[in-house]
Amino acid sequence: MRTLLPILLIAASTAAHATTAPAEAPVRMPGLWLMNTISAGDAARTASFHICIGKLARDDVIAHPESTLSNCREQRWTKDAYYTYYQATCDAKGSTATVEGRFAGDFKYNFQGELSTTFSPPLDGVTVAKAEIDGRRLAPCRGGLPEGKFLIKGQDGVGNLNIGEPVQPAAR
Repeated sequence: MRTLLPILLIAASTAAHATTAPAEAPVRMPGLWLMNTISAGDAARTASFHICIGKLARDDVIAHPESTLSNCREQRWTKDAYYTYYQATCDAKGSTATVEGRFAGDFKYNFQGELSTTFSPPLDGVTVAKAEIDGRRLAPCRGGLPEGKFLIKGQDGVGNLNIGEPVQPAAR
């Protein structure tokens, strides 16, 4: 009996942590976020961009990570003690895409995650597409930055978003 009790306690605590509960989509703290995405595969590419998350704006980038696909249904977020999970089934150019994601972090200052999309039948020869996502809040958004728009340095007149406006010399 003495040896059975510790085993039962470990099994019960493991089962409690393994269950997921329904959850709302995570909401990031308002501000300027740096996002990095890395596509897995032979031609792995890293993409970095900034996005200004406003106080009243919805965070659609996080709420709908499958946004490049169409007609998504059965979307759901769940959470356990360690991770936040996302699942959806979407249409993708004559294929059915099953999207699954696993994210960690507080979503206030940082998060990291993995997103996996399985296509059935394969889409353009791709059966599974995987990506890693990393996001961190840098600072409050500067005035004039559009909320919710991807800001990529060197495109559309976007310069260095990490620094403020240049200091003007005092008038003489």
